[in-house]
Amino acid sequence: MDRILLTLGTLLFAAVFYALMLKGWRGRLRRQADVPRPPVAAGDARVLVAGTAGLFVGTTSADDWLDRIAVHHLSDRATAELVVADDGVHVVRDDLPVVFVPLASIVAVSVEQALAGKVVSGGMLVITWRLGERTLASAFRADDHSAHARLRDAITAVLPVEAT
Repeated sequence: MDRILLTLGTLLFAAVFYALMLKGWRGRLRRQADVPRPPVAAGDARVLVAGTAGLFVGTTSADDWLDRIAVHHLSDRATAELVVADDGVHVVRDDLPVVFVPLASIVAVSVEQALAGKVVSGGMLVITWRLGERTLASAFRADDHSAHARLRDAITAVLPVEAT
């Protein structure tokens, strides 16, 4: 009888904990309802750096790297390929919408060690960009960590003069 009560108590605790996490995530979605949908690429861009395989780590507010942007699947981690084109950066994620960052929206590009609670050796490429009234930071971790500096340099080379 004690085992049954202990099992039921554990299941009840897990259910309450899950319900609280779900409530928190839905609250985050409501608070971020003002974040506009990311733009869609026109499709006629010239590729400057072919797809680099890696992991899309997610998107956060630029001033608070623990504030994940939950709307529009911007915080969803996924294996991806990052493509640098003459119109911007395209992150083609598996089973998720493409994240397109137009060149005109990019504020800065850097190689950092942390974003959204993920700290890594070898770093990750962090693109700081504007979406509507918000400044966001999106991170990509290439499978080959030496590609981060090459990608940063390629993006920086095609940025409009006022962004650099």
